[in-house]
Amino acid sequence: MEAPQPSQETSIKIPKLVSAIGFGMFMSSLDATIVVIILEKIKSHYGVTSNQVQWVILSYLLVMMAFTAIAGDLGDRFSNKLIFQIGMALFAIGSLFCFLSGYFGGSIWWLVLSRAVQGLGATGMLANGMALVTRFTTKKNRGTAVGINNLIISIAVISGPVFGAVISNSWEWGGIFLINVPLGIIGFIWIQVAIPKTPPIEKKHKADYIGSILLALFLTTLILSFTIFVDVMIENAKIWAGISLLTSIIIFPIFLYWEKKTDHPLIDLSVLKNKKISIGLYTAIVKHQGYIVIIYHLNLYLQEMGIVTDIIRVGLIISGLPVGMAISAGIAGKLSNTIDARYLCTSAMVGVTILLALFATFLDIAAPIWFYVLMASFIGLCIGLFLAPNGNSIMSAAPKEKLGVVSSLHGLTTSIGINLGIALSTLVFTLVGNLLSMDNGIPAENPLNYVPAMRWMFLIFAIITGTAAIISFFRGPEDRTLGQPSLYDKSTNQ
Repeated sequence: MEAPQPSQETSIKIPKLVSAIGFGMFMSSLDATIVVIILEKIKSHYGVTSNQVQWVILSYLLVMMAFTAIAGDLGDRFSNKLIFQIGMALFAIGSLFCFLSGYFGGSIWWLVLSRAVQGLGATGMLANGMALVTRFTTKKNRGTAVGINNLIISIAVISGPVFGAVISNSWEWGGIFLINVPLGIIGFIWIQVAIPKTPPIEKKHKADYIGSILLALFLTTLILSFTIFVDVMIENAKIWAGISLLTSIIIFPIFLYWEKKTDHPLIDLSVLKNKKISIGLYTAIVKHQGYIVIIYHLNLYLQEMGIVTDIIRVGLIISGLPVGMAISAGIAGKLSNTIDARYLCTSAMVGVTILLALFATFLDIAAPIWFYVLMASFIGLCIGLFLAPNGNSIMSAAPKEKLGVVSSLHGLTTSIGINLGIALSTLVFTLVGNLLSMDNGIPAENPLNYVPAMRWMFLIFAIITGTAAIISFFRGPEDRTLGQPSLYDKSTNQ
């Protein structure tokens, strides 16, 4: 989006602007990770399996992926401020529903539906937050505003597990949702006071509404087939899983056909012909899968096996991963200016592969706590080493007229990678656990089956990450002869 001319809209002081937008950006980013720490409590409350509780996270992310482009387009066409406020109101309402579902919802699916409402509200804020920053800043102070805004998002993501642990430890698990209601009301009022009206922006192209919905439907039915396949509580589960998988297979070519046909595609398939872009996007998806299996499954493992009974300690252990990412990301950004991305990215992926393989080898009930802390932290360091070089490689390879398109594709890798990572890892874990249970007659939740299932899951993802590491090297060398500055910096959404 091109920034409006200063004559059209006045600049707002950075503290006032960022504090107003920061309420929504912090809440929506925090709730992407804060819920992870209470999954075990949610499982116990509703009496469900890991296979079912994953939808508490997936519903949030899938809705965000489906409606982000749409929410951004609506903001440009009507009012970025209005859509941001509507998103904040929906987020607060969804949060209230999440809280009430713990008392009045007899089924976990009420919570899943409430999380979808939350995700819809978060989409309105995330899609229009950066647009508001752009509209009310100048070239002189925009970098500062963007940097602070991204810092708020990073702090929210990193602190999510710790905040969730503290709140749920001193209150019931629904408290992490209820706290969003007063924050949402305060944020809504402050936005109204601090941000002027935002008139519509004239756009040459509209967002790809149909493509967004088709992609979300494809991933939803694909993930649903994984979930149903290993659910022993569903009658004729294999048949329903097959139907869901067939539906996703039918939707995918329809999605590709539409993307080729439309003048404003969500995914411009032509840019994928460049192997730096296509390999960079593929490895970015695998990267997200590599760390989500730690954040998601390690949390459940530590609590269900009774290794760590204090939920705050669990949150601190898991937070080692995003802290490690934060430490190495800044260093990697500087290294990417002089060292070829294929070396940095490949090395980072190899590191993740080795660490996942170590998890698959040494994971055990008797393993000391420092083992989990070190492993999570080192994986975070490797992921941080990967971020900037890979993003730099992708964006530097993008044609000038396709920068926005490629940037959007890079943003999609987060939702796609996390969704597929949670679903595929849960499928492998549940399938192995059930097979072992059938063989020895011991419940899958027993450590004799639970630990081997975790090991197999980490082994499978070590293989996936190792394959991506090899492919990453074949993106080719970076072209540094043109003297073109990097198009990817700290302010870019990683």
